Amino acid sequence: MGLKGIIKFFTFRCLEILVVALVIFLIPGLPPYAKISDSYTVKSAKPFEGKLALNNRLELAEKWHEGEVHGAESFASFNGELYTTLHGGDVVKFVGNHITPIVRLGKPCSSLHEEKTCGRPLGITFDKSGNLFVADAYYGVFKVNVKTGEKTNLVSMDAEINGKKPKLPNSLVVAQNGDLYWTDSSTEFILQDGIIDMLADGSGRLIHYDAKTKTNTVLMENIHFANGLILSDGEEHLIISETGRNRLHRYYLKGPNKGKQEVFIDGLPGLPDNLRSDGKGGYLVPLVIAADADHPNIPHIFAPFPKIRKVVARLFGLLDLCFETLNNYYPCAFAQKATHFIGHFNSMTPMLPKRATILHISKTGEILDSIHANNKNFRTFSEAFIHKDTLYLGSPFNNFIGRVPLSKIGWNHLVQNAVPTPKPVTQPPPTQKPVTQAPTTTPRPTTTSSKPTTTTQKPPVQPQVTPTQAPKPKEAPKQQTPSAKQQNPPPVKQQTPSPPKQTQPPKQQASPPKPQTPPPAKQQSPPPQKQQTPPPKQQTPLPKQQQTAPTTQKPGKN
Repeated sequence: MGLKGIIKFFTFRCLEILVVALVIFLIPGLPPYAKISDSYTVKSAKPFEGKLALNNRLELAEKWHEGEVHGAESFASFNGELYTTLHGGDVVKFVGNHITPIVRLGKPCSSLHEEKTCGRPLGITFDKSGNLFVADAYYGVFKVNVKTGEKTNLVSMDAEINGKKPKLPNSLVVAQNGDLYWTDSSTEFILQDGIIDMLADGSGRLIHYDAKTKTNTVLMENIHFANGLILSDGEEHLIISETGRNRLHRYYLKGPNKGKQEVFIDGLPGLPDNLRSDGKGGYLVPLVIAADADHPNIPHIFAPFPKIRKVVARLFGLLDLCFETLNNYYPCAFAQKATHFIGHFNSMTPMLPKRATILHISKTGEILDSIHANNKNFRTFSEAFIHKDTLYLGSPFNNFIGRVPLSKIGWNHLVQNAVPTPKPVTQPPPTQKPVTQAPTTTPRPTTTSSKPTTTTQKPPVQPQVTPTQAPKPKEAPKQQTPSAKQQNPPPVKQQTPSPPKQTQPPKQQASPPKPQTPPPAKQQSPPPQKQQTPPPKQQTPLPKQQQTAPTTQKPGKN
């Protein structure tokens, strides 16, 4: 075949494709039955520089429970225990390395392609009382008792909300008063037709569920695949992922802007998914699918051309309709798997870019840091969740959970329940006790570093105390010797021998002789024991720290 024959062949094939496309586009009543008419553009991705500079820190993560879990979409923790949602409809808990089933919201099924029967739990969150809330893509929003497995359906898929039934409950958060905010990713397509929804006009919604009235109110609509959701620390606003357009929105719940919405951050180099708090007022944003100048997203390419998007969407719809009709007349696993596969996000995984990115942004939308991976076997992360000192990475596609210590990726400052608290607890007492004891009972032996200072403070204090304490030493030896034994006198007696040893050096005796000479032998011969025997009543906090002194036999020597 010559060159002219080759050109002729491809010309006719192109004409045939064009005719088929026109027929598909012009024939009314063909699926999908959704609005595809808006022309829009997606903002160009931010350049990989500064805080967005590419790195390999995310590749330091390990594959946890590889082959044992599939599609760990989202995480939540309560009482130090980690929970996640899986393909197959299960919510599970990790006890050490053991996986414990908690609840299944759907019906029993035999395979993942029966997703509509199994159910697909996506977002999960706990309230302050330990109740677990779950958004299932096929069954609605539930409240679950994790101890008993009892479940309560709060939002049904059959209940119309502002004239439309929910089709894809996705993410949710709970407020302090028990109200829920949740996203319905689409009012046109179910989860297994997610790709078709990305080609159609946005129909996602942000919805408020009032726990008292048990009613739902639409706060935002026409979001192009409404996805992740996070509530600010002060509950002033919500941040929502618009996955279809690579950006985040902010919706105000309080203040002068109450009820208003705005773009929080735009031009992300990927499709944002679930949102999680960093524990410091900021947010963690995973980009489940990379999208930049080197990795263009197909729906974004056709975004300005609704007619082309409609033709492509109808191709998916017609293929889906063919296999669905076949399964209705001749039920078989092949037709069921084909119906599930066509239009499902899982069908895209072989073509997805290999870059993975997790963003750390501030409460004002500033990118603080980013971690990346450039490995096709370690990508498509839908959530980055901090649990104690570890970052857990979820994915709707992977058969493992990513896990990496925060210290390895340079996020030590985000560690939860860090343990520097005991240090300030042990350090302040020595600094506070000399201050409280110095004016009353001259706590010389509390710490070796404070003895020189206490000995210098005693002289001015003793002249004021001698008139009140002078009679007490005379009566105290008889009555307080037994009480001293009850109040752990050893530490007090430890104070008497230790000061002499430390006051005898020239550094300490240089100052004490002068102040101790004014009170004659009355205070120097008996006082080491008589003035410090009464103080045990005032030095009750001291023995706890001074009981560790090893010189318990020294009083006998004196």
